[in-house]
Amino acid sequence: MTVVFSRDPWMPTAIREGGDLRLRIVGGADANHDPREFTIPLTEAQLEVIEHDVERHLLLWSAFLPLCYDAGIKGPLNTRAATALLDPILFGRPHEIDALFRRIPWDKRQLVAQGADIPLLERGKVTDAVQTATQYSDWDRMWEYDADQRRAERGVTLGPLDAALLRYTGRYAQGGKTPARHSSAVAPELLPQVLEVIAVAERATAGLPMSPGWEAGEQGERRRREWNRIKESAQAAVRAAYPELVDDAVETVSFLVCSEAHDFADALAQADGDV
Repeated sequence: MTVVFSRDPWMPTAIREGGDLRLRIVGGADANHDPREFTIPLTEAQLEVIEHDVERHLLLWSAFLPLCYDAGIKGPLNTRAATALLDPILFGRPHEIDALFRRIPWDKRQLVAQGADIPLLERGKVTDAVQTATQYSDWDRMWEYDADQRRAERGVTLGPLDAALLRYTGRYAQGGKTPARHSSAVAPELLPQVLEVIAVAERATAGLPMSPGWEAGEQGERRRREWNRIKESAQAAVRAAYPELVDDAVETVSFLVCSEAHDFADALAQADGDV
């Protein structure tokens, strides 16, 4: 087997196998969670388009992936369906490709990771959407997209300051993640507002006690009460000062303040030799 053309090992790759030109497709996983590989016939004319048109190459990849998932951990690829996608995507006119993508399954998340325009994807304008895409994957962008989809299911839409607060604490994509401070993740013009929101929470909770450690029993119960008091005080202050913020943003600020108060209590206890 010889690689004839490849942009990225994960994207469909042109190979020669026993003298025949074929397209190697990587997708899905086997019983050991290793990626599966499939091949389908490829013509020289199809290869030429793949080599010179990254957008159509990406669309082809997105359309192949559901077929790979359908193959499961050991089933065969539906080669007839996969082969039937080649000419319509590689040689079709933009409106024809858009119409095709309204009829077939395709992996939207993969195109999001490649930088495709999300509003255009949502409207089914896939050929326009991939004009901003590249061969390089940005998985953080895809995870943020997934998080936005989950928020939409709850009826939550983030405003610019909401999004900035979640990015600052590192919890935009993963709501359960322990918060930290990531100034570089926030647009410079929004950073002063972000810091002021957090300052409101800090002023409201200044002087409130927090016990160190995570022990069970009476000390653990006291720490939980203290944590909740700080959380409720921070949230009340932020909601009063910024009533437009969504709950996700308010909660990430209070989680940050509580976590830092606990870390500070732990550091003091360690310095005193109590833990």
